Amino acid sequence: MASIEPDCCPPSVSIAAQALLFDLDGTLVDSTAAVESAWRWAADRLGVAFGQFAPYIHGIPAEQALELAVPGLDSVARTRLAGEILARQVDSNAAVSPMPGALRLLQGLPSGSWAVVTSGSVRLAESRIQKAGLPEPPILITADDVQAGKPHPEPFMRAMGVLDVSANECIVIEDSPPGIASGLAAGVRVLAVGTTFPPHQLEEANWLIPSLEQITITPDAEQIFLSWGSLLNGAASR
Repeated sequence: MASIEPDCCPPSVSIAAQALLFDLDGTLVDSTAAVESAWRWAADRLGVAFGQFAPYIHGIPAEQALELAVPGLDSVARTRLAGEILARQVDSNAAVSPMPGALRLLQGLPSGSWAVVTSGSVRLAESRIQKAGLPEPPILITADDVQAGKPHPEPFMRAMGVLDVSANECIVIEDSPPGIASGLAAGVRVLAVGTTFPPHQLEEANWLIPSLEQITITPDAEQIFLSWGSLLNGAASR
């Protein structure tokens, strides 16, 4: 099958896998406006500054983010507020768009060779995917499917179990420190994209690139080969 060539320099890094495990928000879709709007509402509701939530609103489940941002909130109120935050994101009229390179990349992957692993609910994930115009993932793992969210390894381990692949046969593609930690804890190699967090917060990943646009994919009957040519300043390739 012919490779899919993005507009970038000649590849200098090449890796192979049988399956790709993608995060959703910040990796495949840009939902920043909807996310921030919902969390600003929550901050107003609780009478706290939005900055108190800002470090936690990307990459982990809403209830977990609330627990970290407002430790004194009782569990019943936290669960109810998390549900309201997610509902506001689903119902938001804010634009949700595919991240640069995401549609091209997903359309070139063999059927059944990838999964989406997200900290959002299934309702939120399906809404994001539909609004962004992305193909329906063959496997979708959400917060509704696991007991422990990222940075715990359970979400990616669950995806590998459904795909029937081992950790060394996969690559996780993530944009957040909790997602990177989750993938590494599951024993999977992690490719980070610098779309949401600064490079120094993504240094634990095996590789770091600016965005999915840098990737060239070449699938064959047994493996998917990913290659790229430009790493962010200071990024590791190990």
